[in-house]
Amino acid sequence: MEMGLFSFLTFFVFCSVATAQVPPPTESLITRAKNEKWAEHLQWHRLIQYEKNLLGGYKSSAEPGPFFLSPQGQKNPESELLATLAAFSDEKVLVSSQDSKYKEPAACVFPARKIWIEKISGHKFASPACERYERFIEILAPKSLTYVFSSYYLNNPASAFGHTFLRINKAPSARDGERYELSDYGVGYAAMKVSDNPLVYSFLGLSGLMPGTFDINPYYYKVREYNDFESRDLWEYDLDFNPEEVQMVVAYIWELLGAHFNYHYMSENCAYRILSIFEVARPSLDLTSKQKAQVMPADTVGTLNQVPGLITKIHYRPSVRALFETRYQTLNSEEKKRLYKFSRSNNLADLKDGLSKDEQRHTLDAAMDFLDYRYPKEILMKTGKFHLKKQVLAERAEVGGITPTLKVPEPWSEAPHDAQGSRRWGLGGREWNNQKYYLLDMKLALHDLLDPKIGYPPTAEMTMGSFSASYNLDNHEVALDRALIYEVVSLSPVNDFNDSPSWRLKVSVERGYENNCAGLCRWTEISGGSGMTRTFFGHLDLAIWLRATGMTSPDFAIETWRVGAGPSVMARWNHGKFSFLAESYYRYDYKGVDTEFRQNSVGVNLSLNKSFSIRLQGEDVQNTQRLDGKIFWYY
Repeated sequence: MEMGLFSFLTFFVFCSVATAQVPPPTESLITRAKNEKWAEHLQWHRLIQYEKNLLGGYKSSAEPGPFFLSPQGQKNPESELLATLAAFSDEKVLVSSQDSKYKEPAACVFPARKIWIEKISGHKFASPACERYERFIEILAPKSLTYVFSSYYLNNPASAFGHTFLRINKAPSARDGERYELSDYGVGYAAMKVSDNPLVYSFLGLSGLMPGTFDINPYYYKVREYNDFESRDLWEYDLDFNPEEVQMVVAYIWELLGAHFNYHYMSENCAYRILSIFEVARPSLDLTSKQKAQVMPADTVGTLNQVPGLITKIHYRPSVRALFETRYQTLNSEEKKRLYKFSRSNNLADLKDGLSKDEQRHTLDAAMDFLDYRYPKEILMKTGKFHLKKQVLAERAEVGGITPTLKVPEPWSEAPHDAQGSRRWGLGGREWNNQKYYLLDMKLALHDLLDPKIGYPPTAEMTMGSFSASYNLDNHEVALDRALIYEVVSLSPVNDFNDSPSWRLKVSVERGYENNCAGLCRWTEISGGSGMTRTFFGHLDLAIWLRATGMTSPDFAIETWRVGAGPSVMARWNHGKFSFLAESYYRYDYKGVDTEFRQNSVGVNLSLNKSFSIRLQGEDVQNTQRLDGKIFWYY
């Protein structure tokens, strides 16, 4: 009995001493974190969005706020890590949610950090009740991921170069085993609207002074916005992420919602931020570092496509415009006449009188697609043409019968993953006014009317940052011939149902022969115009324009500035590997000694492959001729 009591006391004292010598979990983890340098781990930097500066220090691209647990967290990875460890180790410590509306345990606000720290440390933290986060997971029911590219939309500066976002997919329905994509959720990153002025908006976006945030909405909302309102096709790329990686993506998105970043229109934009999420989920991925200084959404699709096995399937979701145009092509000549007449009269009798039941079904179905395409906002807001559509629906119900599902052919020539690189270098030679030159070209983005159409809008040019320099072989002069800041040409082919004008805008510094210049001169130019385009044979665009040009230069004689306007005609063929563009422009100047200006230009482009093209361009300006020959490399 005494021996048993002694043994028990000895065991109790020994255990008490041993327990007293074991440091608390927080202290132990902090020691390990410092010794094993967790704060220097690439995944920790990705989680907090740290970027290394020229002096070797770090700074997160997230703005100061609830995203950081340490006051020094934005610039000190170790300080933020230690503060996170301390917060995870004490459930009584409550931190602000990203929107600053709630106080919750740190594990509920930063679930992705918790997953990563538990994995690298082997230590399991307590799992507090996280009602909001658990509800978030319950609503999303995440099973897989899809990367979505929304095609180019020139009427909005923020979407002129395309847009990408992430779709979080639910499992097939337990009821019938079908996938209902519209019930999935789309996650995007976009600039917060701070001005309705497009010039202010563009300046803030280009300079990185506009705040950017993540948002999440049901996928049907995204479809309505892009497919319906803006008539933009959606290209959907299913991704091969395993369940653990999907869990990490969703956890990290929860951390990012409400966090603020500086939105950089040409670099840290929608596409860049989504790629950074993928890198957090799968450490082996290296996506953002492969992007050029100017991150184009289409280029990021190509980056994902280059990762073996990452893209498992590609889907095309046509816009309401594509749906209408496809259905229109299924109509016979009489049905087309009736639909055109209805589009002008809004008289339902034009869709039915004298037609068979089948023809009535065809015209009524096409009329509904037409109204959806031309008046999407009125249909949604239940105003204007919404009431006409209700009448069409009632007539269609009366006719009866089932319309087969309309199959819209995939326009693979416009798929972004097959597009040429958005950047371009060029080398070549020139003969200009009996002098010879070597040429060097560089274009930052994106696509001109002579470039192959594959992967880009077939009737548009969007160029930002194109520079051309020359070396004169006769006098050894090196000169900047052109600095194109921004140029957009939108050819909008008119037809029975589209009368939208074509338009163009250019801001640049040019060098050449102009009115009132003794020789070569350099000027700053802002020009634009509006016109009408017709397309023939699917690939021949003919356009007439009314153009206006404003220029200023100290090289101009008498007047240092001038404003002029006049007509131009354009012909363009672009199909396969060959393209041709010719334009003739007459301008009458308001200022200057010579008031008439004439310019005729022609260019041909032969695409050798996805990376190289050969281009010849000729120009006659005021009876001075120029001929350029170049080879381009796209990347």
